[in-house]
Amino acid sequence: MTLSCQNRTDLTPRNTIYRVIITLCFIYGLISCSVEKNTSLSRNYHNLTSHYNIYFNGNESFKRGVTKAGKSIQLDFNKVLPVFLYEDESVHNAVRSDMKRSIDKATKVITFHSITAKPKVKEGNQSPRDKVFYEKNEYNKWMDDSYMLMGKAYMYQGEFFLAAETFKHVLITFPNEPVRYLAMTWLARAYIMIGEMREAERILQTLADESAFPEAYLLAYHTTGVQYHLHEEDYTPAIEDMNLVLEQKGIKKSDRIRYTYILAQLYEETGQDNLALEKYRKVTRYNPPYEMAFNARVSMAEVYTSGSANSADLKKLLTKMLKDSKNTEYKDQIYFALGNIAMEEGERQQAIEYYQLSVSSSMKNRYQKGYSSLTLAQLYYEDPDYMLSAAYYDSAVTFLDKDYPGYSGLVSLSASLSQLVYNVNIYEREDSLQMLAGLPEKERLALIDGIIEKVRQEEEEARLAEQQAMQDMAFNQSMMFSNRPGGGNSGTQGGQWYFYNLNAKSFGQPEFRMKWGERTLEDNWRRKNKQTVSQLTGGATAEGDSAGTGDGTPVLDNKSREFYLVNIPMSDSAMTASNERLRDALYNMGVIYKEKLLDYPESISAFEEMLQRYPTSSYTASAYYYLYELNNSTGNPARAEFYKARLSTEEYRETHYAKLLNNPNYLKELEEEEMKVVRYYEEVYAMYQQKDYAGVISRVDSALLLFPDDPLTPKFIYIQALSTGALHGEEEMKTTLDTLIARYPETEESLQAREIIDYMYVEFPEIKEADQAQEAEVIYGEIDPGQEHYFLLALHKSQDINKVSFDLLNYNLDHFNQYDLHIEPVELNGSYQMVSVQTFTNAEGAFRYLTVIQENSDTIMAGIDPSQYRLMIISLDNFKVLVKEKAFNPYYLFYQSHYQNMK
Repeated sequence: MTLSCQNRTDLTPRNTIYRVIITLCFIYGLISCSVEKNTSLSRNYHNLTSHYNIYFNGNESFKRGVTKAGKSIQLDFNKVLPVFLYEDESVHNAVRSDMKRSIDKATKVITFHSITAKPKVKEGNQSPRDKVFYEKNEYNKWMDDSYMLMGKAYMYQGEFFLAAETFKHVLITFPNEPVRYLAMTWLARAYIMIGEMREAERILQTLADESAFPEAYLLAYHTTGVQYHLHEEDYTPAIEDMNLVLEQKGIKKSDRIRYTYILAQLYEETGQDNLALEKYRKVTRYNPPYEMAFNARVSMAEVYTSGSANSADLKKLLTKMLKDSKNTEYKDQIYFALGNIAMEEGERQQAIEYYQLSVSSSMKNRYQKGYSSLTLAQLYYEDPDYMLSAAYYDSAVTFLDKDYPGYSGLVSLSASLSQLVYNVNIYEREDSLQMLAGLPEKERLALIDGIIEKVRQEEEEARLAEQQAMQDMAFNQSMMFSNRPGGGNSGTQGGQWYFYNLNAKSFGQPEFRMKWGERTLEDNWRRKNKQTVSQLTGGATAEGDSAGTGDGTPVLDNKSREFYLVNIPMSDSAMTASNERLRDALYNMGVIYKEKLLDYPESISAFEEMLQRYPTSSYTASAYYYLYELNNSTGNPARAEFYKARLSTEEYRETHYAKLLNNPNYLKELEEEEMKVVRYYEEVYAMYQQKDYAGVISRVDSALLLFPDDPLTPKFIYIQALSTGALHGEEEMKTTLDTLIARYPETEESLQAREIIDYMYVEFPEIKEADQAQEAEVIYGEIDPGQEHYFLLALHKSQDINKVSFDLLNYNLDHFNQYDLHIEPVELNGSYQMVSVQTFTNAEGAFRYLTVIQENSDTIMAGIDPSQYRLMIISLDNFKVLVKEKAFNPYYLFYQSHYQNMK
């Protein structure tokens, strides 16, 4: 539709003037609302924009993040719950995107809407209120909220240092505003998370002395006090603060439930079981989430007083909970609670059985599996049953968090027990094998047949028990699924792919376990016993199917005679090797019992058995010395003197252990001997500092003769290398550094030597080239001109190897089509890429081809500078080495050295 000029009323002069006036007013309003001006209009504009346009969205994102944190956190109910959600590291990543949005919004408010310009001062006298107004640092009332929002978001991201700096800025910018109290409270929280406990305590004490502390912030203050005392593990004042917290108004229901649960845990920790029981009951009455309600009920069972009337009721409650299908995944916690009750009642064996059930029924709760395993490990360690204790300690350190109290000690003890178990297994194995070797063949085979029959029975019993357990699990899972809304056959999962169909998986997984048991996802997973001949003889481990392994080693069935016969030491050499393994195991057991486990009777037993079986060995003197110490420690001085006398005989008089016993000054003399080399090195170092390099070289030569194999030897060689470089140049220095690296590769001095050599390679390329040429002479074999050869083209990676390969292919088709040549890429490390042309019957043919390519390089290598590529030939054997080494330059140096005469 076309409009006539008469209809365009908006273009009349009068309306145009109106529009101009309106536009000018709008521009004036914007100018007057600039943050550079502080007027009533500008303040109102920026307050309105900050609040509803930016801060509101940031705060909503923060609240979403907090809600998400509450849903994502995995609470460990076996220790006191965190007061704040951000104390759990798993929360940081879960809320990162929401908190980042909050920080971005707060930053936008601060960047674009902060008003720090002073307003125009009124004429005449100013009231006190006016004076306070004019002295403010910030005139946008949403600025303090934005800084606080930013700081709190940093806390939930785990950026506690950034949060602390943000709260400090609030204190500087708003020193007289009520928000300073809230900022100080959050700053104390940040310091607690950082570990600055003294600063946190100072702030909390300062706030406690503030008479003007706003009532609205009391909840924040007291919860921070609880957090502080929990981190200090000072539970009594934490209880006082938590009771004050629960007196405050405005606590969200979810927080009140968690705070009440924490208070119950604190009462339990301080032995106030009746109060703990009361609070746990209170938690259950709040209608909390199922997991918390369940743990509260379990905890109620754990805090009863031994012998009290409610013991039977609590056990009845826990037993009933075991039968509830909703508690299938919580059975580990119920069994653990029943175990604790049994321990309180003095039923140790029954408690162990419950703890074992807790471990075996654990499905998802790795924390509980860790605690149950640790409890069993400690109980078996007390018996002592080191074999079982080792197994449970190994599980405990696997499932417990690294911040568990005393975790490093648990890891150390687990390692010691594992070493003991390793040696005990060797001892028992070799002892049994030697016993079998000593039997007549008929008795030996009869004994092995009995073992095989026992293995069959045990495997069948285990299979039936596992089948029943899997059937029970399948039934429980199906009941759980059918009890859920939308469960059963009417669910919406029927048409899904198997691995997305939870119902199908719930039946499929138990069915798999019934048939195959627990299997690791690996090659040959069907085969449960993968022991091979090489394993039984102490050789390399091999795996394979029933026919054998990849290297031809046959796999033996543990229900065949060969499985047991193969490692019996029937020859003299095999018996000697078995005796050495058994002797070493006994000695190691004695040392571990003494030094690691402090079980002196077992240590004495191990050393004495070793001496009885092997009276003369490299361990004899040290075993005598250990037995002298052990018998003194266990109150048997007569036996201790017996072993001291053995060490004093002529055979052992000069040993280190005899001198320790018979020479009271021996350790002092040893220390003095060690100080000689230290003082000698200090003298050499002083000479180096004085640039007496010749003197350093001479003195080091003497030191290597005077103190052979001393721990300071690498330092002597290193300082000699530096002095050699100063006197004779880089090449001789490198020779000495190479010696140091070869003799002491794992020392700090060798690391420094490698760094120096790397620097020399950059600064002095000729040294690197000489090394590579020398290396090439070692790794590449002598050339055989009659052997098959390949042509090689190495091209710098800055060039297009595909284009060159294409041009080379076309050239071959045009000029060498009758020779059936083909081009293959060669993988290299470094700055070069390579292709090979294959195959020439001998070196002469390959070199003729190279000559042709060189003569026509203007066509084939068009546009590529000759410095960017190298042409060479290589024998078939050396090509295999090149493919393995993947290094271009060493072979190129070898080529230049050995193929020059062919040019």
